[in-house]
Amino acid sequence: MTAPTHIAFGLLTVASSFSLFSMSIHRNLPAVAGAIIGSLLPDVDSPRSYIGRMMLFASIPIERRWGHRTITHSLLCMFALSVVTLPLLAYQTACYTAILLGYMSHLIADCTTKSGVPLFYPHPAVCVFPGSARYRVKTGSLLGEGTVLAVVVILLLLFMPISHKGGIWRSFRYLMATPSAAYADYRRANTETYLNFEGQWRHTREKVSGKALILDARPSWFWIFFDGRVLTCGEHGAILPDKVRVEETDQPVRIQAIRLKGETYRELVDRIPENSFVSGLLEADASFEVEKEDAPSSAVSFTARKIEFNFAPKKEILRFQPILRGLSQRIKDLSRQKQEVFEKLEDLKMAYPPVHYLKLEQVERELADKEKEIEALKRKNMRFRGVLRIRLIGDQL
Repeated sequence: MTAPTHIAFGLLTVASSFSLFSMSIHRNLPAVAGAIIGSLLPDVDSPRSYIGRMMLFASIPIERRWGHRTITHSLLCMFALSVVTLPLLAYQTACYTAILLGYMSHLIADCTTKSGVPLFYPHPAVCVFPGSARYRVKTGSLLGEGTVLAVVVILLLLFMPISHKGGIWRSFRYLMATPSAAYADYRRANTETYLNFEGQWRHTREKVSGKALILDARPSWFWIFFDGRVLTCGEHGAILPDKVRVEETDQPVRIQAIRLKGETYRELVDRIPENSFVSGLLEADASFEVEKEDAPSSAVSFTARKIEFNFAPKKEILRFQPILRGLSQRIKDLSRQKQEVFEKLEDLKMAYPPVHYLKLEQVERELADKEKEIEALKRKNMRFRGVLRIRLIGDQL
């Protein structure tokens, strides 16, 4: 076989083998390079081969000592190669495996030629298939090897989409497009993932489809960021899916932790980065109530002394302002008392005959005390303790 046929068959062998184990050579340049090098390496025993011309320092001595298609076309040499290249395991397992699979593909391909190969060298037996020489390929022939090369290239092109999707089983799950299949793909991913979905809104039954960042997942539903909101997509979610598929990216998942040991709510908000989602539980040092701008949120929930965040965006957290329980009513009561003292002071100033100045000073002090008490209550803050997980995302959202 010539170099192009060996390269094509080597890539096909690696791509198909990886696909069986849900691995991919798509965009894995070290594995592709390993497959190409491995598929050419056995011909290093001939200075006339493609790789032999590049490695004359090795090909000439090997040919003089053993000849062509002898020791380098054997399982013994393949075993030696597996030992020599062991350090590659520390770099990348896929690259190490691709080299050996590429090497093996060369031996298999040469077994289909007229002369075959001595797989069990130094034993002289030559391995060939098929058994009849009339069905084996003549190296370099246009009809024989040309046909083999064309078939291998076609099969390789058919396998590339499967490799791109991460293997046979992941391709099958992609075609199924079910939540359980998508969840299996999500579990295997170690980078940012997106959910491509088609379905309907639970309450209105209107059709909805799109692409959303996956924040978390369970076997039956996904937490997603879609249309500027954190939603659930699944069996009991806000979106009932008909088809769901997971799309991986090259962007790593970025998570940082914030530990609070007595910060105020405002100090917490200042520590949260933009374009992030917050999860975790906080406990206050006193009971509180919440002032909110509008409707309740599924991303932020409260009890008497706790706040729980479920992938809450920063803008969602800013909607709420926890204050001490009863503090709002106390401020209103003091404001009413302050107004009464103010009106009393105005009446005393207008009284005739004039009120003694000591009486006026007493009422003025009472008014100032009410103002100070109100300001002190407004400045009074609770302190929170707990650990929050911050999911950082890119600026595109």
